[in-house]
Amino acid sequence: MIREAESRDAQAIERLYKELLPNNFNTKVLGKRIEEIQNNPNSFLLVCEIDQKVIGTAHLHICLDALVEDRPFGVVERVIVTEHVQSKGYGSELMKYIENICIRKNCVKVFLTSGASRSEAHHFYEKLGYDGESSKAFKKYL
Repeated sequence: MIREAESRDAQAIERLYKELLPNNFNTKVLGKRIEEIQNNPNSFLLVCEIDQKVIGTAHLHICLDALVEDRPFGVVERVIVTEHVQSKGYGSELMKYIENICIRKNCVKVFLTSGASRSEAHHFYEKLGYDGESSKAFKKYL
């Protein structure tokens, strides 16, 4: 089952983020921040559950844009399905859920970020129709 995250999911999401980003020693997920995300109509922190246990998460941001009339675009970050249940369709289910939100929000496109060294994840996204060759993402931590 996929649903929006709640404050009670903070520890499970933090565990997943530490799996995704093992070298990030500043990872700390706060229940209060999850509540703020819940109250933002353009931000969706999602979790995927099996038997009431969180096994995956992704964060979708709907970004207002001036390029194509009033159509926004989506940005997806920190997609992770815990290793022991990967390749069972949960990631595809999570991404389809995200795409459906973007369709409901009339998004013109969806951007997806993924760590440069995560080649298996890149192959997964390409199978879902995402083009990793047309753009290059840059970021600067502040």
